[in-house]
Amino acid sequence: MRLAPRSAALAIIAAVNVFAVVAVGLLPGAFADSPAASTPSVADGVQMVGRPLAVVLATPTPAPTITATPTPTPTATPSPTRTPTPKPKSRPRATPLPDTVAGARQYVKNAIGLTQYNCIDYIFTRESKWNPTAGRVTGAYGIPQAFPGSKMATFGANWRTSPLTQVKWGIWYVNTRYGSACKALAFWKAHGWY
Repeated sequence: MRLAPRSAALAIIAAVNVFAVVAVGLLPGAFADSPAASTPSVADGVQMVGRPLAVVLATPTPAPTITATPTPTPTATPSPTRTPTPKPKSRPRATPLPDTVAGARQYVKNAIGLTQYNCIDYIFTRESKWNPTAGRVTGAYGIPQAFPGSKMATFGANWRTSPLTQVKWGIWYVNTRYGSACKALAFWKAHGWY
């Protein structure tokens, strides 16, 4: 069998190139038992050029060398130092108010504020002139003129003589019965009693 010189040359080139491709391992699936069975492509180093098939060897690129990135040497993490917990500062204790009319007035200002104090002051001044022993024939007694005066015993056994005990009861009374000292004053102005 005699081939034309051009055909013979192409057949030899094709045979050599296929052999080279298979030998170098650039054509996956070249062997029947090869697990990779794929069509040759430009990515595989084979180029398809019209008909007949001419296989062109690509220069194989060397496999990239993988260099391991050095692992940084772990440095010891400093253990947290315990911050001392500040000791709570003790609040200075309020100096107890003297059990006097002046001390009772100050107690009321501190307890209900100046606005409410002005209202209860108006009532107490009209009822007893802030006299802790003021009494009436009816049985009303003390700064708030509690009726009967013994009601104030719930705030202290010394209710007969203690301005502080009497005003504590008076604050409780106006807040419980009227909601505030100023509401009690409004009632007092409308009725002349509370």
